[in-house]
Order: sequence, then structure tokens, then C-alpha cells
Amino acid sequence: MHRRLLLSALLLALAAPASAKDARSTEVLRLDCANTLGRRELTLFANGTIRLRDGKPGEELMGLAELGPAEYQAFIERLKAENLSEVGRLPTGVEGDWVERCMLALDLPGQAPRIIHFGHYDTLPLPLARLLLIGQDLAAKVTTLEGAERLPENYEPRRHDVLRRVDGNLYRVEAFTVDGKGVELHGVYQPVAIYVQRDQFRMEFTALVSRRK
Repeated sequence: MHRRLLLSALLLALAAPASAKDARSTEVLRLDCANTLGRRELTLFANGTIRLRDGKPGEELMGLAELGPAEYQAFIERLKAENLSEVGRLPTGVEGDWVERCMLALDLPGQAPRIIHFGHYDTLPLPLARLLLIGQDLAAKVTTLEGAERLPENYEPRRHDVLRRVDGNLYRVEAFTVDGKGVELHGVYQPVAIYVQRDQFRMEFTALVSRRK
């Protein structure tokens, strides 16, 4: 009997569908343009996060922004409205180390993934040109770019952590809301308390200064 139950459980596990992708790491759009002088990378994730990296290769500044569900879906619909089915290999324009080369990767819901390579001075099909304008609208949502110092993506706040905010001020983690989604922090040098959502930490703080062992 025990073996039958074990075999049934194994068969059910094998038949179960694969777990859905983590929306926080699923890239819906990535536009990466670079030359020898710099690089600019725009990424839209499936959870509505926009990430922008810009600067000298290896020294890029980074900024984040968050879209609400309605705004995110509106951008998705705009992207899906551009028909790239007839966009194939593009003719090469001006070349050189100083000329930006770009890669656009799209993985939109209900559509096959697409990757398109092009240069800054290439003549682009109208649907692709319109997609780049949508990318500009997404990038404009990121209002602040910070330096290389930033919290790791897997950071989880603990009581007594001291963090540096984007404005340079230090804050100490004091408590958590009942639902665990919010964090109360007190200024280390200023008599002020702030509340920050856990999923907003990497937008508010750039570094973990100290942590109790």
C-alpha cells in the first residue's frame, strides 16, 4: 500500500505543469545599445519593474521605476500593436567602434520571442522605429540613476540593519508591519521615521552599511 501511494505521488509530480516564471526576473523587453564609449540598457520585467543602466562600459549608473498594473498593461498593448512579422535581417548602415550597435529582445505575452540587431544609423522599418519610441517612454519613467553602489537583488531587511538612502542619509531598520510587507526605519542622525515597502527597498536605499551578527 505504501509503495502504491509513493508511486501515485511520483506520477502526479511528474504530470504537474512546470511552475510559472518568476515575474521579477522575466524580461519582457530589453534594449541594449553600446559602443566603445558607453552603454545604455533598458529592461522591462514582467512584474512592471523598469531598469535602466547607462554610462561607460563597466561603470554604468543604474535606476529603477515601477509601473502599476494598469500602466504596465497599457505598455504591453502598445508593444503588441507593432507588427514585426515582416522585419527580417536589416541592411547594415554606417559602422565603426564609435557607432552604437543595438539589440532588441522582445518576449511579449501570446507572441513568439524576437531578437533584432541594428545600428544607430541604420534605416529602420516603421514598426521598429515606433517600438524604440515606446522604449523612450519607458526609460523616461526612470528619473534617478545611481552609482555602482546598490543593494543586492536578494537583500532582505533585518532589525538593526543600517542602510544608506539614495539621498545619502542613514536609516536603521526598527520594525515591520503586521503583514510583513512594510518596514519602519528611523534616521541614524535625524529624528525622523519612515515607512518603506519591502519591494521598494532597492529604489530607496543604495547600500547596507552595517548589520548585527
